[in-house]
Amino acid sequence: MALNKVTKINQILKNTPKGVVLTTSWLTEQNVSSQLMSEYVKSQWFDYIAKGAYIRSGDNVDINGAIYALQSQLGLSFHFGAASALAYQNISHFIRVNSEVLLFGAKEETVPAWFRKYFSNYKLFKTNFLPKNIGLVDYDTGNFAIQISSPERAILEVLYLCPGKASLKEAYQLMELLINIRPSLMQELLEECNSFKVKRLFLFMAEKINHDWFEYLDTGKIDIGKGKRVISKNGKLDKKYNIVIESLKEI
Repeated sequence: MALNKVTKINQILKNTPKGVVLTTSWLTEQNVSSQLMSEYVKSQWFDYIAKGAYIRSGDNVDINGAIYALQSQLGLSFHFGAASALAYQNISHFIRVNSEVLLFGAKEETVPAWFRKYFSNYKLFKTNFLPKNIGLVDYDTGNFAIQISSPERAILEVLYLCPGKASLKEAYQLMELLINIRPSLMQELLEECNSFKVKRLFLFMAEKINHDWFEYLDTGKIDIGKGKRVISKNGKLDKKYNIVIESLKEI
């Protein structure tokens, strides 16, 4: 193989950690053409997995490596959120075996076709109820880091899924575990959140649990909107937050 082609391979291997997807968009930015990648595939340096994506030959790439590519190579906001992000940070009452990963991303963004083809064990929620650049933290997978929701953002994502796609019981139990919430970040997220349902549920549950951090929130700056919101059909009206919700004793 010509020297410049070997040099290109070395550059690719040097600039990418093991266990990640390599996208054609990123490879093009590295001046690696699809024709050259075809040669690398024939030489068994890389494997072609789907249109627009490759992996190192022999690599076992899981969804973490795919998320790395979406974030670091394509600049997309898709990330592990809600209960999945909390579980990654060891905040969970529940052990989920082979459960679907919960992914969140901006409504205007699109998951590449190779991601949908190569990975299947996930649920995707595209929403702009929170700004995409607030409340994310780095998670070290061992070979590389990806961004996932911080506990502060993740609990709001859990509440976003309530009551249809996540249970109020689980949301309440997860919030009970959140003893180390950062009030300043929580305040920012609540002020930027555009879902009145999420904000009302959060404040309602947080006040009931009464963690030490709750007193540091300036609830007067959090707009919870007007009008009644029905969360539970057979619930009772909480007049302070104007939501119809089942008793926490029942949860």
